[in-house]
Amino acid sequence: MKRLLVIFLAIPLMLSAAISFHGNYQDHAVLQRDRPIEISGLATPGVEVQVAIEPTCTSYPVGKLQRSGVADESGEWKITVTLPAGGPLAITATAGEESVTISDILVGEVWLLTGQSNMELPLWGDTPFVRVDDGEYVRSQLSKLPQIRYFDTQHSLSLESEQTEPKGRWVAFHADEPTTISAVGYFFARQLYHDLQVPVGIIKGHWGGMLIRSFMSRDTLLKCRPELVDYADSMVKSYQSAEAKGQPIEEWAAEMKQYWEKLFLGSGNPADREAARGWESPDYDDSEWTFLAPMAAATFRKPDRAVAGVEWFRTTVQIPPEWAGKPLVLNLGTIDDVDFTYFNGVQVGAIGYGKKEYWAVPRIYPIPTELVKAGRAVIAIRVPNYDGGSGLFGPAGAWHLTMEGKPDKRLPLTNGWRYRQEGFLSVQVGSLILTVLTPQNPFHCPFLPMTIYNAMIAPWKRYGVRGELWYQGESDCGGERDYYQFQKAMVADRRTIWGDDYAFLWCQLSGYENHCPDNRGPEDFWKANDPNRNHPWIRFRDMQRLLLDVIPTSGMAVTIDHGDAYDIHPHRKEEVGFRLAKEAERICYGYQGVSAGPLYKSCEVVGNQMVLHFDNVGAGLASLDGRPLGCFAIAGEDGKYVWADATIVGDTVVLTSPEVPEPVKASYGAVTYDERLNFGNANGFPASPFFTAKPDWLK
Repeated sequence: MKRLLVIFLAIPLMLSAAISFHGNYQDHAVLQRDRPIEISGLATPGVEVQVAIEPTCTSYPVGKLQRSGVADESGEWKITVTLPAGGPLAITATAGEESVTISDILVGEVWLLTGQSNMELPLWGDTPFVRVDDGEYVRSQLSKLPQIRYFDTQHSLSLESEQTEPKGRWVAFHADEPTTISAVGYFFARQLYHDLQVPVGIIKGHWGGMLIRSFMSRDTLLKCRPELVDYADSMVKSYQSAEAKGQPIEEWAAEMKQYWEKLFLGSGNPADREAARGWESPDYDDSEWTFLAPMAAATFRKPDRAVAGVEWFRTTVQIPPEWAGKPLVLNLGTIDDVDFTYFNGVQVGAIGYGKKEYWAVPRIYPIPTELVKAGRAVIAIRVPNYDGGSGLFGPAGAWHLTMEGKPDKRLPLTNGWRYRQEGFLSVQVGSLILTVLTPQNPFHCPFLPMTIYNAMIAPWKRYGVRGELWYQGESDCGGERDYYQFQKAMVADRRTIWGDDYAFLWCQLSGYENHCPDNRGPEDFWKANDPNRNHPWIRFRDMQRLLLDVIPTSGMAVTIDHGDAYDIHPHRKEEVGFRLAKEAERICYGYQGVSAGPLYKSCEVVGNQMVLHFDNVGAGLASLDGRPLGCFAIAGEDGKYVWADATIVGDTVVLTSPEVPEPVKASYGAVTYDERLNFGNANGFPASPFFTAKPDWLK
């Protein structure tokens, strides 16, 4: 009823305005050059609308233009025009005696910015963790580039339908203009303007932490994952039913959470839970569990494979005789997702999804005196995980057992943990629980499918847009098989709107190990990297590379060399924007130079050597730092990778290892983060990580 009331109240305002532009067309806008574009708005149905496009400078290559159209039965009017680059222009729409003008309009290149927090990261934020290198200085120089404009979209959502009006404003920067402009987007636009010498407009369509499904249209999801649409529809109907009955939203959300938790936990193998009985017991023999090596200086410990399901962790500690019968405090680091923690077989604490930012809350649990006995004690933690990353996180100093009231007397819990998976559950169901973790109206939940697309992307369907920059995937890691299909379908859908030549460029995920920027771990941990590590980010990067083969008119910026081991938001965004701009120039603007680093093409075995061939060789293959090539690995029939000696021979790289006399496959950059990643071309572009063997799901 409240939504209907808003609509009814808006009708008189619409009727009283004889002529208006749609919200895309505002002062300071940038229009797409050199192709037919629409300029449109609303007027009284049936009236003729005259549109005058008039330069307000003497340098614009054409004079005043006149176009006309008629408002249809819904009040929609539009004209089509092709404009050369330049400006500024004033555009006036007239219906009868009424007119409206937008001014300071430029014509150039228009790009849409989408993705999650690494696209959203501004030049300058409130804390050191949300700003880029030299961001304050760069921001102070924005007003010196008036040819770059930014549509600052408000975060907005729509679950029910595609919206027709964007929420936000076009910004022309000046010294006093506060802005949260995307750093990647700005550096891309700056480079494009420098090279093309035409205005550049960038449109915000990003939202931190979101999954790819939120940026996809309903029609696209119906084709590749209809159950997600069914879920969204069921949420709407359920909420509307609860609202009609006067049920408090908190009560409704709690019921939905219980329902989806039950469905999630019931989606696995029932035998798994039965087999796990007794795993909390101090008498249980965990000697065959996976041992997570002791790392006293580590900032985290977790399994490499992010899972949807339930994991267990166990460790032991020796209780001194003088501690027996005394109240203790168990101090644990953060745990993702939630935990049920046991001391000597008795549950002593738990933090669930009802706790705000549950994944970032250190666990501190009192241990009652009756459980404290001298000698060996067992700590067991059961960790359900619905979606995304999982495990025990640091810092290591947070993991200890202390006497109550005597924090200086402590026993560290850094002597190694054992790990075992209780069972794998449905990631499709698990990820949906994210939408009901906290009491909220489903119409305001960005985790739901298509919500961001409907509100922040669909309103631009009428607008001329050259292409899209996409920096997303961190929240979808571990689901590369589904993501591969999702991104293909999403790009195909965009091209039904903006044409087959709509360019789509994405950022390959950066180098990264664990997010703890305010409590960093060892800076040289990468020296112990294992080429057999099966980490979601490693697999995801290779999937992103493979997408280049199946999405035409596309490009990718490699960023693994500009990551930060302990910050998921690396601050070096200038190089990322530069690389995206060069790919855009190759695809859209006839640039004939090299725009990216070497891409794996093929391999051959010659005796005990693996010879790798590449595209994008450019001025020649090279070590970007002059040191021997690092992070290449080869494997034989047993499938076990070992680090290899790598030598550039012409346009190939030759790999050898005395441990693999008969190589079968190879990899490069199969690491989360490593400072030995130095392979590229002499043009200065880094190579994409790769495996010569395709993933099982693509064979």
